[in-house]
Amino acid sequence: MKKTKVIIVDDHKLVTDCISLFLSGAPEIEVIGIAHSGQEALDLLKTIKPDVMLLDISMPNMSGIETTAAIKRNFSDIKILILSMHSDYTNISDAIDVGADGYVPKDVSSEELVEAIVTVDKGKNYFHTSISEEIVKNYANKKKKAQGNIPQLTKRELEVLQLFAEGYNNNEIADKLFLSVRTIESHKNHILQKTNMKNSVELIKFAIKSKIIDI
Repeated sequence: MKKTKVIIVDDHKLVTDCISLFLSGAPEIEVIGIAHSGQEALDLLKTIKPDVMLLDISMPNMSGIETTAAIKRNFSDIKILILSMHSDYTNISDAIDVGADGYVPKDVSSEELVEAIVTVDKGKNYFHTSISEEIVKNYANKKKKAQGNIPQLTKRELEVLQLFAEGYNNNEIADKLFLSVRTIESHKNHILQKTNMKNSVELIKFAIKSKIIDI
């Protein structure tokens, strides 16, 4: 059975010793190196090549994020699994942006840590449940904020805007909605005010981009 070769990188010796002791007992894994800084990890890669680097984020001089970026620039085939006490979206996002293949918190179970290492070695991503939840929560917040920036138009205003975008003029819209032309003009003015658009062209572009209407 092929063993996954791992290098453990953490600035706390007690942490690396404990992780190494446990992983050495896992039949799927072979610990081939330990480093206590990002630079030490890069130096190790000059002589040995792991399948997976198990990296902490908070390290002096060169963070786990910076180390990940450096490794991916020079050894793109090496998989990076972040093992950190930091589970905030900023660190998660930064790690993913520089190429991390997985992210698990330091309170992860030993069994799941092995699973995560083996998974990223196979070329798949692995994110602990708490990490996935943080990613989803942030996405939902961004979506909600974006939706909050879209002006609230009335049902009638949306109808007018939709028909206007489809190429109907004021008279035609008035006929379709059984309203007066003056009422249609009033609705259009209100829509322009609510969206802060200067003219009809800007309004249509904004409505399509914001997916307020279907074209």
